[in-house]
Amino acid sequence: MTMEWTVEQITQMRTGRVTYRDQVQGTALTWVRTGAETGGEYSLLYAEYNPGIRVFPHYHTLYTETLHLFEGTLEGRIAGRQVQLGAGQEAVVPPRAVHGWRTTGDHKLRFVLEVRPAHAGFEKWLVTLQNMATDGLTHPDGRPKNLHHGALILVESDIHLPGPGRLLDPVLQALAGRARRKGIDRQLEERYYRQA
Repeated sequence: MTMEWTVEQITQMRTGRVTYRDQVQGTALTWVRTGAETGGEYSLLYAEYNPGIRVFPHYHTLYTETLHLFEGTLEGRIAGRQVQLGAGQEAVVPPRAVHGWRTTGDHKLRFVLEVRPAHAGFEKWLVTLQNMATDGLTHPDGRPKNLHHGALILVESDIHLPGPGRLLDPVLQALAGRARRKGIDRQLEERYYRQA
C-alpha cells in the first residue's frame, strides 16, 4: 500500500494544528489527522527529526505503521530486514514486526507516519512524552527517566520490547497498573497532554 499524501497536502493539513517540539532531541510532531477525526480508521502524524535521532527496536500488536519520507534519509531494520529509505520512499511495519531506525545524513528528516487503525493511546502518549522532555523528565534519547512514566507510555501506546525484553512485559504491565492506581497517568495527562 502506498500513501498518496503530498507535501502540499500535509502542509495544508498542518495549518492551525499544534506542533509539539522537543528542543533536547530536535524533534517536532504534529498530528494532522487523529483517530477521533477519522472514525478510528487511521491517524496521521507529520514529524521532523534532526540528524542522529534513534528510534529503539520495538513492535506493536494492534496497528500497522506506514512511514513515508518527504526529505532526509534513515536506516534501520524492519522484521529482521535491513532498510534504507530516502525522500519519496516508504516502509510498512505490520503488527508484531520488530522495527527500529535512525536518521542518517546531514539533513533534517521530514516524514508522515500513518497508524492504521488509529490508536488513541499512541496519539496521547507520544505527545505527552514529547512535552515531558521540556521539563527534563526524559534522557537525551527520549526515554523517560522515571520507571512508572516509561511503563505507562509503553503499555498505553502498545509499544513492546523485542527479544529478552519481552520478559519485562508483565513487569511493565504491573508498573503501569500501579501508576494508574496512584494517579500518575492523570497527572501526566493534565500537565503534558491536555495543556495542548
